[in-house]
Amino acid sequence: MEPKYGKILHLGIVVRDLKKAVEIYESKLGIGPWQMEDPRPFFADKKVNDGHGLNINTAMYKGEGYEIELVMPVGPGIYEDWLKEKGPGLHHIKFETKASFEETVKMAEEVSPNSHYLDVCWEDGSPLVSYISMLEETGLILEYSPQG
Repeated sequence: MEPKYGKILHLGIVVRDLKKAVEIYESKLGIGPWQMEDPRPFFADKKVNDGHGLNINTAMYKGEGYEIELVMPVGPGIYEDWLKEKGPGLHHIKFETKASFEETVKMAEEVSPNSHYLDVCWEDGSPLVSYISMLEETGLILEYSPQG
């Protein structure tokens, strides 16, 4: 059977202090450079679950064939809830895949009845990015972006 999901493309890690985490990644682990960003203006008009916006700051490292995204919550939302409930650590993974968005959602719904963890949509309602939770069954929150 050929795997539908292949190599890891992206790791999303929740942190308490973005600047401190980046400093450690660079000085101790030799991983860098990082692009720091406040994505709130971009997400302000996007539909996020039942509301609008996403209250985070991020730092992105683009390695050879993979990314590490550090996410620091700066207001209410799923990341703040995660940090309060679980503390800092790995939050989501994006795999290389040829599966469609619809196939991925169907698969996740078969695995977990609570699979819709985060949906971010463009103004027209089309999906921008989704986090599909199979946390209880697999320990995994899967990131899926229809555009690749």
